[in-house]
Amino acid sequence: MTDSPTKILTQWNRNNQPVGDSSSLLAGFLGQVASNFGNFPVLYENWTQVPEQYKNNVYVNTIQANFVVNDEKHKQYILGSLGKKWKDKRCRLFDKYHNWEQSVEENIQNHPPHIPQDHWAIFIRYRRSAKAMEIANKNTANRAKLVIPHILGSKTLARKRNELEVMHGREFGRAEMYKVSHKKADGTFVNEEARELHEKLQSELQNCSENEAFLRVCGKEHPGYVRGMGLGVSPSQIIGSSSHATSSTTSFESNERMEQMQAEIDSLKAQVAEVDVLKQQIAFLMQRAKRDETPDLESPVNRRSSEGSHMPGPGGNSPATI
Repeated sequence: MTDSPTKILTQWNRNNQPVGDSSSLLAGFLGQVASNFGNFPVLYENWTQVPEQYKNNVYVNTIQANFVVNDEKHKQYILGSLGKKWKDKRCRLFDKYHNWEQSVEENIQNHPPHIPQDHWAIFIRYRRSAKAMEIANKNTANRAKLVIPHILGSKTLARKRNELEVMHGREFGRAEMYKVSHKKADGTFVNEEARELHEKLQSELQNCSENEAFLRVCGKEHPGYVRGMGLGVSPSQIIGSSSHATSSTTSFESNERMEQMQAEIDSLKAQVAEVDVLKQQIAFLMQRAKRDETPDLESPVNRRSSEGSHMPGPGGNSPATI
């Protein structure tokens, strides 16, 4: 492949996972790249410590030299896959060449021929440290809990989903893919645990979303892998889409409620306006009634009456009697 001028086209699904025939070829190629510890030395404690320069160099000069990949999200998948494969290859290398009955120095001397001794020495000292042994024991305990195998073999979940969606012309959800990947050819589940988990999922799906059902039945998802989705899908992608949907629904309901409240407020305002008009009308009528009951001193009749009642008498001193 490296000497060929032809590059291999890659196909990716909506979750930026490789699918189609080229996906298996890409996976095998990435496995070979990760096995070459000249690309990513064993001396680093974990994948995040491997310098970005090494990763970018391999991506540009090895991956892009053989495969048509230009999207940044596709690059993220490829580097994530390389990191997982590099970690797995290191574990197998350690199991093959390390002997717990020998001292650290003896194990350093027994380094693999393709690994520099100074690199191997750093790797061995780290793997025999208390920190690394604690992590290894925890990983061993977690693997012991994995009692439900799948039936897809080397085929990825993403590739199987793509085949089914092309065949049936519709999308396949996480719960459907769980059943597909854990049922044998005769229609039975791989074991009783797989059947029970499927039934729990179906029960939860009656009352909540698919993502919520998986969370309730299977627990929290792990970085870089989501049940029913496969490698390369992060929990934040699933939670983000679920949260977006929930947020959209909540936003719609809130807007609807606000419109109802606004209508109620407008109705109350109209009622208050009617009351104000009634108050004005009542006030006007009361003022008019009061005016009708009170004599108008400025009227001609009242003026004459007032003047006549104060006219002087014949002697000019006493008021005349009308």
